[in-house]
Amino acid sequence: MHGIMRAGRPIVASRVRQASGVALLVLCVLAAGRPAAAADTDVVVLKNGDRMHGEIKGMEYGRLQFSTTTMSTVYVEWDKVAALLSPRFFEFELMDGSRYYGSLEPADAGALGVAFEGQITAFDAARVVRIRRIKSSFWDRIDGSISLGASYARSSEIGQGSLSVSVGTRRPAFEFRTDFSTTITVQPDQPDQSRTTGGVSYRRLMRNRWFVPGTGRLERNTDLGLALRSSVGGGIGRNLAQTNRSVLGVAGGLVVNREDPVEGDSTANVEAFVGTTYEFFTYDTPKTNIDTAFVLYPSLNVSGRYRTDFSLTLSREIVQDFTVGATAYDSYDNKPPGGSSSTHDFGISLNIGWTF
Repeated sequence: MHGIMRAGRPIVASRVRQASGVALLVLCVLAAGRPAAAADTDVVVLKNGDRMHGEIKGMEYGRLQFSTTTMSTVYVEWDKVAALLSPRFFEFELMDGSRYYGSLEPADAGALGVAFEGQITAFDAARVVRIRRIKSSFWDRIDGSISLGASYARSSEIGQGSLSVSVGTRRPAFEFRTDFSTTITVQPDQPDQSRTTGGVSYRRLMRNRWFVPGTGRLERNTDLGLALRSSVGGGIGRNLAQTNRSVLGVAGGLVVNREDPVEGDSTANVEAFVGTTYEFFTYDTPKTNIDTAFVLYPSLNVSGRYRTDFSLTLSREIVQDFTVGATAYDSYDNKPPGGSSSTHDFGISLNIGWTF
């Protein structure tokens, strides 16, 4: 019997390979056809009467992201949309901060019909500021950006390089994000100067545009005499206004940190914080993002000490998902931990970036 099995093995192996090849081909065809069929289940109806079939990815800052099999991904200005239809599950956020969940059913012109558990609620489309797909895959829920910058002045022989990375995710009840940025300055006959920040942030989303933020950060700024500052904090905040083009928010709370100066002993500090953020977006070509933030940290255990952080980021899309822009920062500490160190540090860099 062993001889028969050995003699038949090449024939059997050949047939197995042939059958496996046919099965693999069938699976590939099915796999290729299935996403295409699934991707065409959503419908966008424009106010001029045109209809597009594809997959709704989401809507933010006045642009509907829509994926089609014939035109790849397209962006449609929100005020040009008359109706949406989709069996998929979405999160809808309105101008007043309220959020709803469900699929998209037919509704009157200018309205969205949101279906959940057998009931359909109609919303004025002009009140909707954000639509997000509720996705099951972890990787599908990730978004972020990477940017690189560099500059060099031959006259002064001063060179500067910067790197910034941001990755995050949003769920119906919270947002989570991790950030890292560094700027290194090199000049003749001087020690290298660096400004590096990294941290994680958590935001619990509440009713009526309220949120509860929590942060953990590590910072280094040799210009201010700071070798390392590690801090944790939390508080309360609210988006005062949000539209299809902008968001204005404020927050306040407490921060506890430990500072290791370049020279001297480590110290522990308790600070309050109050800050504001503003985001602005235009979807007209070229698409532009402006993000700005300002935070004041008055010390609660060092009399008269306070510090501030300001940042401004401008980016313009040159091709899909690739941007050019500029980043500016300004940090001030009236009593820096290094004692004799400078109280002020600021900088600006040009960069190229990629969003995902």
